[in-house]
This record gives sequence, C-alpha cells and structure tokens, in this order.
Amino acid sequence: MRLRDRTMALMRKGYHFSGWLRAQDSGSDGAATPMRLFGGRTLVVRGPEAVELFYDPARVERHGATPGPIADTIFGRDGVQGLDGLEHRKRKRLFLDVTAPDRVSELADLVAGKWKLELDRWVRNRTGTVFPTALSVFGEAVQEWAGVDDAPVVMAGRSADLAEIVDGFWSPSGVWRARRARTRADAWAAGLIKDVRAGRRRPAPRSASAVMAQATDLRGETLPTSTAAVELLNVLRPTIAVAYLASFAALELEANPDLNDGCASGDPRAVEEFCQEVRRMCPMTQLLAGRSRCPFTWRQHEVREGDRLLLDVYGADHDPDAWVDASTFDPSRFRDGAAQRRDFIPQGGGAETGHRCPGEGITLALLKTVVPAMARLDWSIHPDDRAMSLRRIPARPGGGVRLLDVRRHHLRDVG
Repeated sequence: MRLRDRTMALMRKGYHFSGWLRAQDSGSDGAATPMRLFGGRTLVVRGPEAVELFYDPARVERHGATPGPIADTIFGRDGVQGLDGLEHRKRKRLFLDVTAPDRVSELADLVAGKWKLELDRWVRNRTGTVFPTALSVFGEAVQEWAGVDDAPVVMAGRSADLAEIVDGFWSPSGVWRARRARTRADAWAAGLIKDVRAGRRRPAPRSASAVMAQATDLRGETLPTSTAAVELLNVLRPTIAVAYLASFAALELEANPDLNDGCASGDPRAVEEFCQEVRRMCPMTQLLAGRSRCPFTWRQHEVREGDRLLLDVYGADHDPDAWVDASTFDPSRFRDGAAQRRDFIPQGGGAETGHRCPGEGITLALLKTVVPAMARLDWSIHPDDRAMSLRRIPARPGGGVRLLDVRRHHLRDVG
C-alpha cells in the first residue's frame, strides 16, 4: 500500500493533527495510523498498549528518531533523549540524581520566594502578566539552583534564550531565532562547564552544573564539554518551559472559580488534582518519536526495522474514548489514581529509569507553588488573552495572560 505523506498536515494543523488523523482513519480501531512523515515510513500509535510498545527497548529505540534539525534545536546534539541501552541508563542517572525530591524541594522554595515578590508587585500595580513573570522567576531560580551565580540581568537574558528555543523550535517563522538562541546557550553552557572543571567556579556538589561537569561515559571518561553543556541545558530549558503551564493554570483558575478556594487554602489534595488536570488538558508535548529496532507487527501493521514510531501524547490525554468528558477541566478525575494510568502521558510515559521525563517532579512542584499563590488573589484576564491557537506548537495564550484589577482577597490571604 502506498503511504500518504502527512508532513504538511502535521505542520499546518498542530495539535489538531491528532483528531484530524483519527477522523481520516475512522475505519480502523484508532490505535495506529501508517503514513510518511519527513520522508520516512511512520506509524502513529496511541492508547495504553501503544505506550507499552513505545517504551519497550527491545522493539523501539530513540537514536535518530527525531529529525536532526528539530532534535538539535530543542534537545541539543548528543543529549540523553537520543541515547539507548546502557549508555542511556548511565546518562539518565545524572538527571535522576539532580532531580531527587530534596533537590526539587529546594528549587520550589527558591521559586516561592521570587514568585511572592512578583505577586506583591502585581498587587501594587494592580496588573501583571503571567507568562513573562513565570519565565523570569523559573529561569532565575533554576539557574541559581543549578549552581550559576551570575547577575540577575545576565540570567534573565539566558532565560530568554532558553525560552526562545522552546517557543520557536517547531515554527517555520521562529526556528532561526531558536537556532541562534541555541548557539548562544550552548556556548555559555560550554564555558561554564570549562570553568567548573578548571576550578574557576565552585558550584555546590549536587547542583546540576557540578554533576554535569563531573559526568563520565561508559568507559569512565569525562563527557565532552559540549555534551555536558547540552545536558546542563536539558535541566534548565524544560524547567523554564513550565511557564507555559503556569499560564494555562491561570486561565483555568479564572474559568473555574469554584476551584479557587481549595487551591488558595493550600489543601494538598485540591492543589495536586488541579495541577495534574492542568498537565492533562494543556497543550504541551504533541508527539514523541522513536524508531523500530527490528521488524514486528502491531495491530495488523507491519513495522520494518528503522521505521519511525510516533506516540500520540496530546491525543492520549484528550481521548474522548479514554477520559470521561475529556474536553472538560475536571480535577476530581485524579482522585481515583488517574495519575498512574498508562495513558496519562503529558510528559511521556514508561519507567522512571527509561525514557520517561525526569522533570515531572519539577513540573508538579513548580505548579503546586505558583497555583495557590495566584488563587489567593482576585483578578480578571484581559479578554484578548483567553484565546490561543492550537495550530501553534507550543501553544501559548495570547498576550502572555495579562491580569487586570489584581488585588488581594481577604478570604484568600492565607498561607
């Protein structure tokens, strides 16, 4: 059967691609759709069994799965995302060490202090903008936490570069800005790694900059400077990207005022459920890429060695057949253990020691820090900022979520 090339449809439709694809493939069970993408044979897979397939190292690998220009821009060259086997497990251990619960708690404490100062400023000025504020706070906090001791204005410029990488890596109009930002970020991180190795900088032993500077490969040799730099950025960049989720959280707080008091009180269960539902509902990761290690058949589709497999992340988290009222924001769905479902994969799935994103703990900790603080204020969102285009990857509310008439509410001024 001749496979149709869907590359242009993917680029044009953005997050709508998942639903459009299922409509095109209405005659199947919806679990797999073959096509050509970026010039190669591709099978888009979805559902709990697809998650198991995608994270089965005997059948699927990551090396070379993401098209080179995209991978080099968003992940960096020779980063952990493109490794497999023992090499991947050793490199992944670095990220698990850096993001250990006590370290994540330290980062959340840094964010909490900086976020409070910004919200105090919002109240004084009666206005604020969520997205750029979150970029600034998360960016400065994660750099300090990672062992970077530059002046705030310097760290702000670096945060802007890392945000530009996330914002433009997929967009034809933004990719060159993203590439330039990537070049600057790589050069800075390589310089920092050299300084740490030479003793010119002495970050805390468990900080990300120290851990990556001292990292070794399977032979016990120190990682190349450029590789260590890429892995340092693979800690900083995703943390700054949580600003997107903070923006969506503000939209949901306004749209669901009945949930505000539970979040404002700091009730752990209410905050946890709200933040998990933000992760499920909000458009971040669309697809994850792998390659088949060997020929196999899945759902009556023949997969050749080297074929690309794409896990439909956005489609899984919005699947109307899998989630009751999937398009409705309903944190209560997470009271029954939904966070442990195989098809709840906002940042990927699989085992912690595999290719599952090690930044999930950071994402939740930062959201659980900023959401209650925003819920303790009264405000309204600028009408133009409630809309966004799902054709854009990553999606972002217009205007950065500008808040109007910001003030404290005496019933919410707690904690």
